[in-house]
Amino acid sequence: MLLASFQVSRVSVMPFRHLSFAPFVVLLFFVSAAFAEERSVEEFAEYLARRIGKSDLVLITRFAEAVDSDGDGKVSDKEFAGRIEVYQDIFQTVQPKRAQTGHSLPSYWVSGFEKGSAEAKKKGQPMLVMFSASWCAPCKMMIAQVFPDEKVKAALKGMVPVYVDSELEVEKATENGIQAYPTFVCFSADGNSVTSRVGGGDVSKFLEMIETFKLAVDATKVSNE
Repeated sequence: MLLASFQVSRVSVMPFRHLSFAPFVVLLFFVSAAFAEERSVEEFAEYLARRIGKSDLVLITRFAEAVDSDGDGKVSDKEFAGRIEVYQDIFQTVQPKRAQTGHSLPSYWVSGFEKGSAEAKKKGQPMLVMFSASWCAPCKMMIAQVFPDEKVKAALKGMVPVYVDSELEVEKATENGIQAYPTFVCFSADGNSVTSRVGGGDVSKFLEMIETFKLAVDATKVSNE
């Protein structure tokens, strides 16, 4: 759905590192070449619909009609130049559907950094955080095939496993220098980053990573004593 691309507060400072934002933003600039002269609102909407895959046609039509600020049924160069401001007015107030979907996590995983951090502090346990994104294929594979494994569940006892959608919790992902997905970061119970690893893997590789993280946490405890 088109809404998946609009988790931004200001279009003018949109973080291009988030791939899910790119298609529509690139389109907004690309279309200018195709609309060097006036086109009807219908033509403008049809063009947008053709250029964007799986899109919300109602929202596209609403956007196209709003760009036609004088209501003459045509999109002029001047009106097209103001499309970013119109975009903000329309999409900034809409709840992104991607925020309502996400991955289907096993019940023993916590969704959201703050919620996971609170649970880790309450239990006095380290936190294993998976920084991910809704479109991340390796993440989907691990959630479906690795996390439900009984050996993984057993290995994660004594830790709080947390899923973080980096496109929703942008500040937290930036704070931890996340540049690829999945990235796993181990935090101590008091919220300090201990160690991290980039990339997914099968059950055996994930179990190896968990043990490495536990050793790092133990080493941190020893050094602080």
